[in-house]
Amino acid sequence: MKKKFIGLFFFLFLIPCWAQQDSIQMIAVQYNYVVRGNATKQVTFKADYDMIVVPDHQVSIYDEKVENENLKERPTNDGIINWKPKGRNLETVYKNYGTNEMFLKDIIDMRFFVQKDSLNIFNWDIKEQTKIILGYSCQLAITSFRGRSYEAWFTAVLPDAGPWKFGNLPGLILAVKSSDEYVSWEAVGMSVKNVSSEFKMPENPFQLDKFLTWSEFKALYKQKAIAASKYATEKGPGFSIITPRMQIQRYIEDNDTDYTADKEFEKEENSKK
Repeated sequence: MKKKFIGLFFFLFLIPCWAQQDSIQMIAVQYNYVVRGNATKQVTFKADYDMIVVPDHQVSIYDEKVENENLKERPTNDGIINWKPKGRNLETVYKNYGTNEMFLKDIIDMRFFVQKDSLNIFNWDIKEQTKIILGYSCQLAITSFRGRSYEAWFTAVLPDAGPWKFGNLPGLILAVKSSDEYVSWEAVGMSVKNVSSEFKMPENPFQLDKFLTWSEFKALYKQKAIAASKYATEKGPGFSIITPRMQIQRYIEDNDTDYTADKEFEKEENSKK
C-alpha cells in the first residue's frame, strides 16, 4: 500500500514549474472506506482511498487506490466484491477551495456524469467531545446531509479537507460515519511534509467535461428512474426496473409522488408475505 501511495504522489506532483516559495505543504491521508449495504449491517463493499491536500494551492484530490483501470471483480472469503468499471477518474473527487467547487463522477442508468457541487453544502454542529486519531487531537461534529445523519472527527491543526464530499469544517476530517452504519471513512495513515515549490498545482481532471449541478443531476436521475419503471418486455406488461431513491445521497425524495414504482413494488412484496 505504501508503494502505491508514493506512486500516486509522484503522478500528481512530479511536474516542475516556477514558483516563489522554497517549499509548500503537502498532506497525504489514507482512508478505509466501508459500506454496510444490507439489513444485517454486514460489510458489502470496502476499498482504500488516498487524499492529497495542497493548502498553498487550495486544492485536494481524493481517489480510490487501485492497481489498474480495468474492470475488476474479485470475490473474497468474506463475500465482498471490489470492482471498478472501465474509464478515467470514476472515483476521483477534485476540490478547489479557492473557487468553492468540487467535481466528481456519479452514475445514472449505467452512465457516468460529471457532477459539480459546492464545498459549503454541510451545516455542522461542533461538539465538545474529543479523541485521538493517528496522534492528532480531534473534535466531534455532527450533521444531516442528503438523507443521512453523520458524525465526523476533525483536527483543527490541519486545514479544511475531508474524504469524498465531506468538508466545510475548521480542520481536516480523519473519520466520518453515518448514524445508520451504512457508510464510513476512517483515516489509517497520514503524512504532513514540505515539498519543493517546483511542483505544478494538481489540475482539475474534469475541467474539459460537461457537468451537471446537483439539482440537474437529481432531476435527470428521477427522469431516468420513472422511464425505467415504465419499461415492459415482449412477454407482457408489468415488468419494471426499480431504481433506488437513495444510495449514499438521496436522489429522489421519500415523499416524491412522481416516482411510485418502488412504493408499488414494496406493497406487492408485502402482500405476498
